[in-house]
Amino acid sequence: MLDKLRRALRPSRIRIPARRFAAGVATLSPTASEMFCSEATAEEATAYNRGRVATATALTLYRSGYALPMRDEDLDDAVHALDFPYSAPSPETRAAVRAALAVLEADVTVTVTP
Repeated sequence: MLDKLRRALRPSRIRIPARRFAAGVATLSPTASEMFCSEATAEEATAYNRGRVATATALTLYRSGYALPMRDEDLDDAVHALDFPYSAPSPETRAAVRAALAVLEADVTVTVTP
């Protein structure tokens, strides 16, 4: 609780310069409700939506030259800076961003071209 109050009281800062996203922001896939209609459970929809935000964030960070390790605060700032609707970084979202970014970094066939 005290942590939440401290975060609310501190001034918001964007640590990731906007110019670094000049490589292009990845577009989001359709939401779970658009993709599955009413066929997905709440848990499946949450996992799908978290994965779509994490993948797009990781791809944008990778294209912009960011690499692991990244602090939680930096990942939160990246999700907020990308201004994806309904995006609230959670521990699960940060873990998914890190996992996707690690896959991109590990695959030698993935390259960024200007």
